[in-house]
Amino acid sequence: MAGIFKRLSANDIKITSFEAHKQYNTVNLASIGATTESLEWSGLAKDTFTTGSKLYYQIDKLYYRDYIKKRAYRLELNDATYTTQERRLYQSASVLSLSQKTFGSEVQPETFELSGSKSSLQFYFKDDGFGNLYDVNKGRDNFPNEDHRLLYLGPTQAFKRANLTIDYETGKEYVNSPFLNGYTRTVYDDSYFLNEVEFNNVNFVISNNSGFHNVKTNSLIGGVTSSIIIPHQPQFNFEANDDFTITFYYDITDTDRHQASLSKEHFILTKEGTKTVASLPSEKTREVSLRESGSSQIKTAPVGNQFPYRIYYKGNHPQSNNASIFFERSDGETIQVVTASFFRNIGTGKRFVSCRNDGGTLKIDVKGPTDRSGTSTEQNSPTLSKTVSNKANITLYNKPQPNGSYTNYIGSGSGAISQLMIWNQALSTSEIANVSESITGTYKVGNIFYDNGFTVITHPTYMDVFDGGELNTLKYKNTHLITENEYQCTMTEDEFEFTTNPTARKIPFRDSEDIANFTTGSNFKPYITSVGLYDDTGNLLVVGKLAQPIKASSETDTTFVIRYDT
Repeated sequence: MAGIFKRLSANDIKITSFEAHKQYNTVNLASIGATTESLEWSGLAKDTFTTGSKLYYQIDKLYYRDYIKKRAYRLELNDATYTTQERRLYQSASVLSLSQKTFGSEVQPETFELSGSKSSLQFYFKDDGFGNLYDVNKGRDNFPNEDHRLLYLGPTQAFKRANLTIDYETGKEYVNSPFLNGYTRTVYDDSYFLNEVEFNNVNFVISNNSGFHNVKTNSLIGGVTSSIIIPHQPQFNFEANDDFTITFYYDITDTDRHQASLSKEHFILTKEGTKTVASLPSEKTREVSLRESGSSQIKTAPVGNQFPYRIYYKGNHPQSNNASIFFERSDGETIQVVTASFFRNIGTGKRFVSCRNDGGTLKIDVKGPTDRSGTSTEQNSPTLSKTVSNKANITLYNKPQPNGSYTNYIGSGSGAISQLMIWNQALSTSEIANVSESITGTYKVGNIFYDNGFTVITHPTYMDVFDGGELNTLKYKNTHLITENEYQCTMTEDEFEFTTNPTARKIPFRDSEDIANFTTGSNFKPYITSVGLYDDTGNLLVVGKLAQPIKASSETDTTFVIRYDT
């Protein structure tokens, strides 16, 4: 078929991609093929899972579980900037799924809006362009950056261990429970720093039906300790002039008034007492190489009198309205201290506490459930002139003694702590307010997975908004990737100078060998009416029809440009 087909070169082909967008604005989900689903974690056997529990398990496994530790194996990496997209899944969640017919190749970032209400809760969600959803009513400004959060002990996965008689991985009751005295495990915290946290005989209790779980100590006998220990890390030290902030929620609803005392310190958090050291053999024993097994033992030793922070309270049950919280630092000689009312005029229940060192001045804020303004005080004690850092662990609910023992005056029913965060900067007043209101410390309330067209609302405040809620707005722009294919078909002045049209034969049939007389003259030139693109085996792929016939030229090259979109 020489002369009829001509092979194209790479220079003749140009492929260009571009995006097209379409706006959707409707609350009629069925009209766009969208659906909603309420998800809920279940600790029961998988064969008893409801549809919501099955979907929770799938989404958790694909997008959330161990996200910080195993990010390289997660989906949606193009949308998952490590420290800007937050992925934390709590006990329940709500999912909105869009049809691929409407979202195309992806939902265009920063175009998603969802608003509605459930009972008295009003919500208006937008995406921030990084795969996070936030509530416009609360905004996303004046929140501290995740990079500055050195420690975050939610604990976000505490709901899985609320019932210590059940193995949540199998859904079956323990035959020989490993948690007879409470939960005891070493796990990672919820920050990007993956700090180790040692839970010793504690329980996890729901926080006022908010969806968050607090950590509560047990009343144990026989010298068994109930505490939380966070092993020492250099970033947990702050010198005299280093700014930092410690925030947490403390639920005193279950505080046992008989365990409290007006004159004793009831420690919530401290970094003092002892450090971990390697103890060498005594001088009376033979010399032993450190490389030899048994040459040293891990023990504890006093760190001295200095400490970068400790927080405790003195007083009786909150009903007595006479307890105060103390925030202290010491360089071994001088103690800086600031105190505030812990219970008075704030109401019973959970309260938010913020302790910070701001330019060398200690400040403390306490907010309660009935008085969100709370109390705020600053210290006016002497400044510190020596080092305050040490190598002690951070200990909750106990004060380590120099001899390695513990002093715990909190005891049974000591209240419960949650959302413990340590920031390496002094948070502003507005940042503290936002951390207290958000509970999680950031503005994120969920995630949008642009490439898959679905959103997951994870924050416990909003986790069931689709369960009996009402939608007022659903807006988004889709993204359709369109590819423009351009082929330049060039025929030189000496190519395609004949025609296979049957009308150019004496007998008008293709198989006729004799051409008509009018085609033999020098003035005869064929006209091009269409150009086709074929594959290597001669199959017609694309055909371009000309608006009017073009006469082939014997004087110059002629190029036909074919463009089509896919």
